[in-house]
This record gives sequence, structure tokens and C-alpha cells, in this order.
Amino acid sequence: MVFIDSTEMKITLPLEQAEMLSSKETIREIIKKNPDTVMAFDIYDEDELIGFVLVHRFEEKKYFLWEFAIDQNHQNQHKGTKALTAFIEYMKTHYDAIEMTTTYIYGNEHAKHVYEKVGFVETDVVDEPGCHEVNMAYYLR
Repeated sequence: MVFIDSTEMKITLPLEQAEMLSSKETIREIIKKNPDTVMAFDIYDEDELIGFVLVHRFEEKKYFLWEFAIDQNHQNQHKGTKALTAFIEYMKTHYDAIEMTTTYIYGNEHAKHVYEKVGFVETDVVDEPGCHEVNMAYYLR
């Protein structure tokens, strides 16, 4: 897997998955307005664009996995798990990352499966009006 700096999400997702992420316009604005703390990457498997990842540095060497998605034409082929595993190693190697956190919407069993498969562990659940998310962390040490 290869990670190339990006300024926008270029992949296509099924509608139900796209609704779980920020819009492409919002992602573009997030990247533009936060150049010191936000990094975005296109994910390539050999020479083919297969995904997108956006992280936010919230503390030195600690990153929040804000958006992670695999193009609809590359889903259900284990590419998401491989890409996320490779990305974690990339962050450790290139940015000296020691921790990565993320969330998923409660009930999204696919996201839960992928995150747990690569080593994320549940830290807590946010259950408030309008928000039911599971927080997870991966410790890279």
C-alpha cells in the first residue's frame, strides 16, 4: 500500500456509507483550514486508487483517525484491513505515532470488525441525544 498526500476524497462510496462520513466538500474544507494538524492521503494498492484516510493530530505523536474509507469497487476484498494495517505502520514510521484513536457509529458492525481486526480496542461509548458512538484506540508502542 502507498499513501499519497491528498487535498480531497476522490473515491466513491455506496450512499449508506457516504452518509456515515463527512461530505467531500466538508473534508476539503477541513484539510484546507487545518494544514498544521490535519493530514489526508489517497490509498493506492500498487497503481490503483482504492481508498482515502484523514487524520488529525490532537497531541504530539497522537492522531485521531477522522475518516477512513475504501472505494466501493474495492470493498469486501480485505483491502480495508490491509490498508489500515499498512497505514498504522506508515504513521509509526513516518510520524513517530504512538497512539491512534477513532470512533464508529454504534451498530456499524463492519467498522467495528475492521478496527478490532487490526488491533483497536474499545475505550468507551458515547450515548447522548443525537450521538451514539464507540470510541476506540490503538497503541503503537
